[in-house]
Amino acid sequence: MLCWLRDFVLPPAACQSSYSQLVYEILFEDLDRNGDGVVDIMELREGLRNWNSAFDSDSEKTILQAADSNADAGLDFEEFVQYLQDHEKKMKLAFKSLDRNNDGVCMYSPQLA
Repeated sequence: MLCWLRDFVLPPAACQSSYSQLVYEILFEDLDRNGDGVVDIMELREGLRNWNSAFDSDSEKTILQAADSNADAGLDFEEFVQYLQDHEKKMKLAFKSLDRNNDGVCMYSPQLA
């Protein structure tokens, strides 16, 4: 999709949607090491470790349990995307609750901690 034309032809939401889809596809392909279309717990564990993420040692179990809607011990692309979209919504709500003056910035104040 030609997102550079977004202000001219396309609404911004259309570009955001296709961009998010592309990012999800890249992330999924990176995790799905054997290319079978399913991310299992070992691939998820390895991926989180390779991304140098701040997740704890059991994060892959938590993610798999939350996202594996058909309980087949793996995440297909649809389950993966649904988990990411749900998680993104939660993060946006958390950010919005911290951004008290709606300027898009959360400031840390020792007095609030």
